[in-house]
Amino acid sequence: MEGGVAQLEWSKEIIDRKLPISPYKYPSEAGLHAATRDYSEGLHGFLDDSLPDQWGNLLMRRRLAKQGIDIRTLSVLDRLALVGREGRGALAFEPAPDMPSDVETLDLDALAKSATALLAGEEADLADTLFKLGAGSGGARPKIHVGFDGNGRISAGEGKIAPGHEAWMVKFKASQDYDDIGPIEEAYASMAEAAGLALSAHRLIEAREGPGYFATRRFDRLEGGKRLHMVSLAGAIESRAEIPSEYDTFLRATLFITRRKDDVVAAFQRMLFNILAHNRDDHTKQHAYLMDPLGGWSLAPAYDLTYAAGPGGQHYLAVEGEGDKPTRALVEKLGARHGIDAQAVKTVIERVREALADWPKFASAVGVTSSSKRIVTAAHEKVWAQFE
Repeated sequence: MEGGVAQLEWSKEIIDRKLPISPYKYPSEAGLHAATRDYSEGLHGFLDDSLPDQWGNLLMRRRLAKQGIDIRTLSVLDRLALVGREGRGALAFEPAPDMPSDVETLDLDALAKSATALLAGEEADLADTLFKLGAGSGGARPKIHVGFDGNGRISAGEGKIAPGHEAWMVKFKASQDYDDIGPIEEAYASMAEAAGLALSAHRLIEAREGPGYFATRRFDRLEGGKRLHMVSLAGAIESRAEIPSEYDTFLRATLFITRRKDDVVAAFQRMLFNILAHNRDDHTKQHAYLMDPLGGWSLAPAYDLTYAAGPGGQHYLAVEGEGDKPTRALVEKLGARHGIDAQAVKTVIERVREALADWPKFASAVGVTSSSKRIVTAAHEKVWAQFE
């Protein structure tokens, strides 16, 4: 750190291979690369992606407090080091902290109960296990990283995955969520696939009591525990997630980073789904890119798709400056700017609309409550009327 700004120097290997670890800023060239001063406490955006968000930060704060350490006394680099090898994507940090040696239980119901207690500021019996399985997590909702095999058996997920197991993430309910948030997200995932969006594998895991838990396979983990480098839209272009932005920015960044027109079209489809399905929690950390071993970038599968109100009831990402009531005309204007003709836009709209018409079917199949079905259906109808 120099004057509150992190300085980055690439290794000779990265420079020789010309690996674009940072796909938008900080090219793989010799010399020092200073971070943007006013982004993430002076840390480079793609490194900031590795810092835990609300849930992971809560776990880290509680564990440090048990050791008599106030997290506010730690620098941003101290907190990055605490992530160790438990973070998202392929980045790892040294020296790694000591992790709890044992996982006390993989009972999802017990872990969900402890997560609820932690969110309420109470003591939790399984806090150490939650830390081990979710300390590097992004997002606000409680989650753990585990392994599943083909027969549904579960194993501890971070670090080394058990032989024959895949890395998955299981989400629990946050305090502000609907009680049936798990079924709602599973129904949305199936609906998004019907609309033509690419998602990672997903499933609903039954609970002993009440609604089940939404689970999805981690797209930043490959067979055998190999890891894919990943960067969010926020981390790539250094656009803070809590600050509203534009879908135009997302589409421009996608073309710059991946150089693939099909990725731009996929990003455009995702935008239309978020608009018509009333997913307004569509900020810059809700979109990401993956790097292959040769340094090529592609748009990551869509994730965190659900019914969401957004800030003040608006989208985080606006369409032509409109975050409240994006219309067909605005969507067509944006599509034309990015080389997507009116007929292609119409086709995408029709496919998304057809998928949303089956919302009651998707919802009933996974146990969404009648109340939630009505709320979401009404939201879809209101959005469509405004869109047209």
